[in-house]
Amino acid sequence: MAENKPSAENQTYSVEIDLSARSVKATGTREFIDEQFARFKDMLAVQPKTRAAKTKTRAAKPKKRRGRPKAKPKKINLIPLELKGGEGVKSLKDYVKGAKVHSNYERCTLYLYYLQRILGRKTVLHGEIGECFRHLGLKVPANIQVCLSEAKRKYKYVDMPGNGTVKLTPTGTTLVEKKLFAE
Repeated sequence: MAENKPSAENQTYSVEIDLSARSVKATGTREFIDEQFARFKDMLAVQPKTRAAKTKTRAAKPKKRRGRPKAKPKKINLIPLELKGGEGVKSLKDYVKGAKVHSNYERCTLYLYYLQRILGRKTVLHGEIGECFRHLGLKVPANIQVCLSEAKRKYKYVDMPGNGTVKLTPTGTTLVEKKLFAE
């Protein structure tokens, strides 16, 4: 009778490698074990990617902004504001004393009226209305542009032609002359 010795091809081998030292455990034929061991060696040979230390500091490039470019307000009025008054012109503080203002919309319209009609400015920037708030010691609205946009949209007191400028409308003129200074 022939002995049933396992042949070299059918013999099962087992390999155990420690994981703390990057190891793996496999069981199978000699060819399978050799194949798995070769793959494991290849994995060990690959070094983990690390970021190289920057040697030169470069200025960060600004990200390209998509869509319509944001319009920057142009500096139209080069003459500084004279809110303290002068020859024949009331100061802003004196002008505002008698007005009965109920909201920031009305307050912005009143300051715009002062800047255009009393000081004679053709165009007024958003920041100049904020300067009026600061001059009188009042808290400037968080976003003066939003306040003016609402005064335009809700009440039609002002017009905003663009480039950060604001103009008074006939409705805003009527508000100031008839309502705010009404006796």
